[in-house]
Amino acid sequence: MSAISSALQHLENAMRAMVEENAALRDQLQGIVEKAGHFFNGPQSRGRSAGGARLRDGAPRKRGRAFKFTGEQASEFRKQVEGGKSAASLAKELKVSLPTMYNTLKRAGWRGRGQRGRGRPVRGARPRDGMPRKRGRAFKFTGDQASEFRKQVEGGKSAASLAKELKVSLPTMYNTLKRAGWRGRK
Repeated sequence: MSAISSALQHLENAMRAMVEENAALRDQLQGIVEKAGHFFNGPQSRGRSAGGARLRDGAPRKRGRAFKFTGEQASEFRKQVEGGKSAASLAKELKVSLPTMYNTLKRAGWRGRGQRGRGRPVRGARPRDGMPRKRGRAFKFTGDQASEFRKQVEGGKSAASLAKELKVSLPTMYNTLKRAGWRGRK
């Protein structure tokens, strides 16, 4: 029995030595991986550094969520928008929000349509004829139509029936009649 027990003791010692050697090799491999990471990515510090996070070229590291689109995709979107496609339709097509699309386009160098959206001329370039600009909505009916309605109402037709016939609200009909010079029932 002593030969068997000594063989078992010898086997147990060999196993312990292998476990210790395995732990040492694992630690060594972990050190190599960390050094390779520092070489390719720069040192990964814990917490914030005194000068803020910076890349190798001195630029600040991007914070927050990663961009949804690459720079190449962003410049392709910019070409499409500058070619006439609307940012809203592009955003809808790509299933992203309009602010995300605008941020992506700005990252690609797009300046937008400026303050004058939809091709409206610059304020100073608009013609000035001295006439004050009309404010508010355009009228639903022309002056001729309004005077025709006035004649009908003064002839006995009710403004309500005329409004219903023309599929407009009663206040719209009264405003149209007033514009034509109607003063109401006397």
